[in-house]
Amino acid sequence: MAYMCTDSGNLMAIAQQLIKQKQKQQSQQEQYNPWPNQPLGYALTGSGISDPFQISGDPDFQFPLLEHQNATGFNGFRFSSDGEFDSDEWMESLLNGGDTSRNGQDFSAHGHDPFLEFPSRLAVPSDTNRVHSASPLSHPPGSTATLTPSPPQLVSEEPDFDLNRPVLKAIHDCARLSDTKPDVAEETLIRIRESVSETGDPAERVGFYFAGVMSGELPLAPPSLEDFIFSYKTLNDACPYSKFAHLTANQAILEATQESRNIHIVDFGIFQGVQWASLLQALATRPFGKPDRVRISGIPAPSLGESPGASLVATGNRLSDFARILGLNFEFYPVLTPVHLLNGSSFRVKPDEVLAVNFMLELYKLLDETATTVDTALRLARSLNPRIVTLGEYEVSLNRVGFENRVKNALRFYSAVFESLEPNMERDSMERLRVEKVLFGRRISDLVRPGNNDKPGTQSGRMEEKEQWRVLMEKAGFQPVKPSNYAVSQANLLLWNYHYSTLYSIVESEPGFISLAWNNVPLLTVSSWH
Repeated sequence: MAYMCTDSGNLMAIAQQLIKQKQKQQSQQEQYNPWPNQPLGYALTGSGISDPFQISGDPDFQFPLLEHQNATGFNGFRFSSDGEFDSDEWMESLLNGGDTSRNGQDFSAHGHDPFLEFPSRLAVPSDTNRVHSASPLSHPPGSTATLTPSPPQLVSEEPDFDLNRPVLKAIHDCARLSDTKPDVAEETLIRIRESVSETGDPAERVGFYFAGVMSGELPLAPPSLEDFIFSYKTLNDACPYSKFAHLTANQAILEATQESRNIHIVDFGIFQGVQWASLLQALATRPFGKPDRVRISGIPAPSLGESPGASLVATGNRLSDFARILGLNFEFYPVLTPVHLLNGSSFRVKPDEVLAVNFMLELYKLLDETATTVDTALRLARSLNPRIVTLGEYEVSLNRVGFENRVKNALRFYSAVFESLEPNMERDSMERLRVEKVLFGRRISDLVRPGNNDKPGTQSGRMEEKEQWRVLMEKAGFQPVKPSNYAVSQANLLLWNYHYSTLYSIVESEPGFISLAWNNVPLLTVSSWH
């Protein structure tokens, strides 16, 4: 069972042929334009899954023709003449802060941003009906930094520090000296700030945020709702992070439930249903026939705020209307119980249901010094006896390390992330400035701002590498499920089909991890367990 091709028996030959063809095309194109602004994608006829961030009119990832649907669906969902779901309609409803399928219903809309930091507790206070108002779009202020020819350099005594830019080494040395020689570190941070800019190259932009936050001179206020959603969509148009994570996790669920008649998905940290819209379409067109019933129990993500009830209901309405277009029998159950109070009965799992549990870029927010809360959540999932558990996490160690090593690891991670924006976002682009400030600046601030280093209770939102997640998953009683050859090929096809830079790559590692890397630096890892 697969997204792009219903005849999975011929997939490997097709995938290898298409990849070779795409490599040849890309090599020819990059002789003239190494940073193309427009995708050169090729169509895969009969492909089966939607990209919720696909630009309208993009020939890539064409959907199967649904015989029962017209060019215009009902309840606000649009389909093109060839049966392709217009995913921009889905995002447009989020940007407008409303539910296209429920006229007049007011709800708070938040997109799933794969980098933005939010409170670590998946909990819901009693006030579930309050809706936060949104403020108008605002542009990031221009840089006030003064550029000088060369940044200050401190000689690092650590031989394994492999970042090759002097400004990044200088920031690391400031972290190393912050306790023993704070005056030297403070003076050096001042000099660094004079040499970096939010409009410079990737290393300078990373230095702009790290030095500004570490010196206490760059306060970053919480973004407006519109800024957040707009930045998220911009990032997903430019980079494959969420596409890769959703595609890979959904493929594992499809394969685990390929002949199941009743499917129940428990989603720890649901946002606006972007991941599940594509899965529903795949289920509606699977070779074994449509399932008799598909059910999603959604635990709200922290980014939905303190009162997620209205947004969660709107998400359920949107998914239900979309499932109706596809002819699926679908149920959505919002779970508004705080995670520490959940038990097996909270999800109302029926005896005839095949269960899948999804942790998509959320579980790390429960990490602390002892990982007790994460262990509780995993053991709860294990008690439900799921057929498959999908886990998506960032590939960087920022939790159980000291301040110096946390800064070092974060510098390497965010340098790769900022570099990955270069192919599709101009240096002077206001959209890029907004993405880096709204999605990355706040995360960097929470990691390194003064007074938030290693105090108890301040480690929420610090990611862990895959080996730590392997230990935690196996401790909870799970065993890894190796990704299928198709899943790996499909991930590679995603990169080629959207004509992303060749510096992106897919990396497999034992016992069953598949990672998206930039310039050989893994950034995001997806795995499956049972």
